[in-house]
Amino acid sequence: MTVSPPASLRGSTVGPLKSRRGCKTCKIRKVKCGEEKPHCIRCTSTGRKCEYQGQVAGTFSSASSTVSILDTILSSLPNAVWRERRAFAYYFQHAAPFVGGELDIDFWRNIVPQICRVEPAVWDAIISISALFESPEPCPDLVFLRQKDFHVLNQNHRDALGWYSRSVSAVSRRIERGDVDMFVGLISCVLFICIEGLQGGVEEAFRLYGQGVYLIRALRAQITCGALSATKASLLEDVIVPVFVRLGEIAIALSSDLMHLLTESTSNAMTQGFINLRSAREAIVLLIAEAQVLERSFEAHQLESGTSELPVELTNKQAALSVRLSSWKTAFGNLVNLLRNRDIISPQEMSMIALLFAHYDTLFVTIGICLSTMQSLTDSYLPNFQRIVEQCRIALEASARSDGSQPPFTFDISVGLPLWFTSLRCREPRIRRAALTLLRQAPHVQGFYRCVSGAAFGEKVMMVEERYAMAMHAAEGRSNFMIPESAKEFISRGILSNVSGFDLDHPTFTEVKSGMPLSVLIPEEARVGPVSMFRGRDGFPPGTPDDDIVKGNQSPDQTFLSFSRNKFDKASNSWKRVHGSIPIEVITT
Repeated sequence: MTVSPPASLRGSTVGPLKSRRGCKTCKIRKVKCGEEKPHCIRCTSTGRKCEYQGQVAGTFSSASSTVSILDTILSSLPNAVWRERRAFAYYFQHAAPFVGGELDIDFWRNIVPQICRVEPAVWDAIISISALFESPEPCPDLVFLRQKDFHVLNQNHRDALGWYSRSVSAVSRRIERGDVDMFVGLISCVLFICIEGLQGGVEEAFRLYGQGVYLIRALRAQITCGALSATKASLLEDVIVPVFVRLGEIAIALSSDLMHLLTESTSNAMTQGFINLRSAREAIVLLIAEAQVLERSFEAHQLESGTSELPVELTNKQAALSVRLSSWKTAFGNLVNLLRNRDIISPQEMSMIALLFAHYDTLFVTIGICLSTMQSLTDSYLPNFQRIVEQCRIALEASARSDGSQPPFTFDISVGLPLWFTSLRCREPRIRRAALTLLRQAPHVQGFYRCVSGAAFGEKVMMVEERYAMAMHAAEGRSNFMIPESAKEFISRGILSNVSGFDLDHPTFTEVKSGMPLSVLIPEEARVGPVSMFRGRDGFPPGTPDDDIVKGNQSPDQTFLSFSRNKFDKASNSWKRVHGSIPIEVITT
């Protein structure tokens, strides 16, 4: 469905915008102000008093903590206006096609730029995104630097922080006056999430996500009582809500309650027929969210009951999801055949088709294993993992920009989730490493999270499992495994020591004798899952061994990998869950 702009914006073209940030004197005289600080040239050359409107610190997001001098430096530069207009042009030509993906390009390339013609805060947010898009590398920790020494940033990063701070202040002032338009506030919230994602502000981006969800609920209440126009209602449900659902999908551990608020009226996604790729995308994203909730419900049941008995309610949900996924696959296959017979498929459509196939296989495996604690169950899904890697490679090749690089950010579905899932759940060494390699080539940021951090996390999990496996093989005297020096101390002590010292390129698990079953290569007891990360100051998860807690009494900012695994108890002839945690270094760039 093609979304039309609001009526107030129709008929206008996107072009240069008039600045509203001139001095008071020039505004009164209705002449163009050069906006030089602290006094503009037009006033000083004619002997007039020059004053600018003071700014009030905002509280809408953490950007309010940005050093205030950023705004002063930004505005005092003689080419400030030119840089803003150049940034807008860059956004329109190079960023807008990638922020939301090809399926939502009308919103990002037409609707949002037209809104910024009458909303300075949206203008500032757009040009901030543009500056960060243009200079994603080197990608410093802007969340840290904006509170410390901003002088180490390059010009684009300084501009981005200054414009972002100005946008937040503008929204905050309108909130204080009580005259903020709720729909514009939601658009600003989406843009702020993008900015925070690009600069590494995961916690702030998630806080903004929560604010956005409640704005969506408030706007839906306006729809119910007829207070929101049909055009805005369409934009809300067809574009903005799906963005928030996709964001929640990749952060389900933090957003399950908020996701429920978003999807309570759309949980039974239509899977019988699709008119376009967008409808297929929205349907499978909802199915993935439901499968993740089912998986978390099972984990919670295991912790509470401590038994292997499955509630009928969970098995019924698993069966229903499987049926709906099968219907989705049939409907999607019909759509793809229709597209192939009707017209030439564009690279963007090819990328989306490959992504949707990769998400289908991810969901197929998730549904199949979500009600079992046995990690070796994934060994029967190797063809699915192989297809995930193949489809993600196709998607990356098709979505590459003209210079061969991937965009630094996307709100759309991407290869991030399927490849990250494969890196954690697939134990075939070559497929697993191929997934990690592709994950490092993905768009830098998908929604809240950096893909490079996901790849680093997946590598840590792989190293933990392979070290456990090497220890078990050494204890059993298997001779067809070469044990690297970095693992000998670990094996002799029987514990995990320095994970970061393991050599990923060592041939131990990539050049083993062909035909060896995965159940032998990486035994069930060596496999870990579920896994998570936490910081020392947040406390250790329940079930963490006392030895790990003692070893973990380091810096409160130390990051740990927390995991559980199955251990066979010979005395009771049964499997038991054991827990552990190890300190790790988190790679963010």
